[in-house]
Amino acid sequence: MKRLVLAFLLIALPLLARERAVLIYPREHALFPFFYTSHQRELLRGLRARYEVDVHEQIASADDLFAIDVRGALLLVISGHGDPFSISLSGRDERTLDSAQRERLAAFLGTLAPDATIVLQSCDTGRGFAWLVKEAAGPTRHVIAAKGTIPRDGVRFSLAPFDAAITCRDDGRDWDCTLRL
Repeated sequence: MKRLVLAFLLIALPLLARERAVLIYPREHALFPFFYTSHQRELLRGLRARYEVDVHEQIASADDLFAIDVRGALLLVISGHGDPFSISLSGRDERTLDSAQRERLAAFLGTLAPDATIVLQSCDTGRGFAWLVKEAAGPTRHVIAAKGTIPRDGVRFSLAPFDAAITCRDDGRDWDCTLRL
């Protein structure tokens, strides 16, 4: 009987385990925060309905980021201030991730699930940086990024099947700026 129970547990437990998501938020100490908002808390609640979610807040450096365990995660959301060539986790004017971290980025992203989705929740990274992330992540992983300026509530997730849509606001005009690689 004990063997039967053990066999059942060995078979059933992996099936009952939920997929893993990792959310990374930058250091932000602003009067009007961009990333620590009710919209982000709502996104987190929605993701927790489907995923086992690990949230890492106030991440400020590449070393801090690369120390996070993302092994096997099906979803990785990296939030930060972006430009076409980088993401900043510590203020708008300081690059944290760019082409100089290509090898470290590849090693970090290489531990994700083979079919993982990486969402770059940052302005303008879809104009160039997302291609570097896609190259570092490999051909079977997906990257979603914005090609413009994201307002606070500009990212929408759908869970079944998973997708993210990004609405940008440039010069007072809202538009779908989602880049999917």
